[in-house]
Amino acid sequence: MPEANLATARVLGRGRHVARARRSFETLVVDKKVLKALGGQEAVIGILEALAKSVTAARRRRAA
Repeated sequence: MPEANLATARVLGRGRHVARARRSFETLVVDKKVLKALGGQEAVIGILEALAKSVTAARRRRAA
């Protein structure tokens, strides 16, 4: 087994794809009752997208 010199070892970078991989693991847990009340998975996704757009638009207006 070769010897390892830990005095000169350095920590390697986490890679250029780490940020994208972290985003792909983002999840949202919704109660089944809430999911059914809102109209299903597609409806919840639509609601969240509309909410995100309105928040983004409000931020733009406030910054101007």
